Amino acid sequence: MTPHRYEIEFQGSNDGQTWTAYRFRYKPQDLHERPRIYAPYQPRFDWNLWFASLGSWVQDPLVPRTEEMLLENNPDVLGLFRGSPFPAGPPGYVRAVLYQYWFSTPDEKRSQGLWWRRELLGTYAPTLFRRPDGVVGIAAEATLAGPPASAP
Repeated sequence: MTPHRYEIEFQGSNDGQTWTAYRFRYKPQDLHERPRIYAPYQPRFDWNLWFASLGSWVQDPLVPRTEEMLLENNPDVLGLFRGSPFPAGPPGYVRAVLYQYWFSTPDEKRSQGLWWRRELLGTYAPTLFRRPDGVVGIAAEATLAGPPASAP
């Protein structure tokens, strides 16, 4: 196991400015939602994203390929999430960001109802869009080369 918990989150946007997260079925995301128990099962997509978060997106094609498929509203890939935040059609842009998570303190849990704390570290992989000719383009490069070497 690792001493830090990094989580990749996929987000979509129609304008490249306002981003909406794709909600995971099992991974931490909502700071007020308790950790989910799914034993004896290990959700493969979620588990592989955890491994991907330990390195660079270049080392694992799962993240950029997922971004590409979300640009199509691919039903198989959307089935890996709780649903699509873009039911009327695919978003114009998709990005993957990296957060570092910690369990909240007992005081934060009591006073704010928080199970988690998190810090946005940056964009994990390039922000993608689909050009009018159907080819996937890069709207912005990743701001991270991988997770930081140590916790803040």
